Amino acid sequence: MRILKSHYDKIVLLLSVLAVIVSVLVGLLSGEEVERGGWSGSDSSFYFDTDDAGNVTLELGKENGLMPGQSVTFVSKEDESISETIPIKGIVLERRGTYALTYDGSKKIIGTLMINDDLTLDRDWKKTRVELAIQSDEGRALVSLAQLDSIHGSRVLLFDSTIDEFDPEEWFLSLYQALPLPPSDGNETKADRARWTKPSDEMEDSIYDLFTPPVIYLIDGNLTTTLPKKEVVVTEKTEEFGLSLDAIDNKPYRFKMSGWIGKVPIFDDLDPLVSQRRQNKRNRMEIGIPYRENQTGKPGTSSLIRTTEEDENKLLQVTYFTVQQVRDKKSGGVRSVGRAMVKDFRMGGKTFEINSMMDMVYAGEIEIKMTYGLEGANEPTTLSDKDTGKVLEFNGRRYTIKEINLDDKWVLVDKLGPGPTDKTTLRLSLP
Repeated sequence: MRILKSHYDKIVLLLSVLAVIVSVLVGLLSGEEVERGGWSGSDSSFYFDTDDAGNVTLELGKENGLMPGQSVTFVSKEDESISETIPIKGIVLERRGTYALTYDGSKKIIGTLMINDDLTLDRDWKKTRVELAIQSDEGRALVSLAQLDSIHGSRVLLFDSTIDEFDPEEWFLSLYQALPLPPSDGNETKADRARWTKPSDEMEDSIYDLFTPPVIYLIDGNLTTTLPKKEVVVTEKTEEFGLSLDAIDNKPYRFKMSGWIGKVPIFDDLDPLVSQRRQNKRNRMEIGIPYRENQTGKPGTSSLIRTTEEDENKLLQVTYFTVQQVRDKKSGGVRSVGRAMVKDFRMGGKTFEINSMMDMVYAGEIEIKMTYGLEGANEPTTLSDKDTGKVLEFNGRRYTIKEINLDDKWVLVDKLGPGPTDKTTLRLSLP
């Protein structure tokens, strides 16, 4: 007891230091894992590419157990009755990747695939005399492909070079294998199966039933069951201005970052013309390389192509890219964020940041939305803040943009028409 009393302060200090050390170690060990580098996206994301042999490759955002000979199905988000099933030609397993193997019916092992290079399996993989070396917590095991029932983990899928590429914004991916459909005569539609039967029409044409008392009016001394129609007075109406101001907003930039592979960011091209030309909107942006629009490219090719600094039509260039670990303010977890500095030559070489956390990118451009509101027409049109003096022609009317005031949010417009001398000037303001 005398020893405890004499060293009481030191013992308390020692216990406090130990408690702090233990809490720090527990926090480090229980902290959330940082995401792996590489392709970044949601579990439902997928990305097409082409390998050196000319095969179309597909990278998925989630692990799976697909094997050669099976298939994947792409389903239209707009109409889920539209789908296309593509057979898998082969798969590529990642060197020193982590996989779960099931073999000999019920045996299972989870570990690292100990191979020097990526392993490609084709449709005849069962007949290949290859043994897979797996390093697990229990040690190293050898499993031959003939024994193997399934292998679950990340992989790259291989397809024939003739398949179409599907846009993740318009299609979602189903990994379920096709099942036989129930018998049908081929003529019945979903609407036929869900249609309600209509009740039979009444055969009686009387406006009264047995218990309805009649309503009778006395009009100018005559009895009648209907009221006279009101006289319609037609007045001549002068034409409205026919153009209204709907919004003055920041214009979303044409490109945004959807992910990255290694040290190369992936930019999505949001221009509607890309979809009309059936081009691939996803572009790999090599650092320091200028890119221009691929206006003559075939369907399936990227919307941007590499060019040189001397090209007058160069569009943009990524000057810097990095991946940083950022703590999410809501969940408290850590996530990988790709950050790129972009130079836009159409904007005078302006440099700004695009990162993977941005749902929309704004680079300082202004978008002015207006609507033609003439009789029988309701058509939108879009201007920029640089369009002072621009002339708009619509249904024989000529509108001239005289002035744009971004501070007070109004546009001054001259209108000529429909007659050659019908001229009106109006300041359009936001509602």
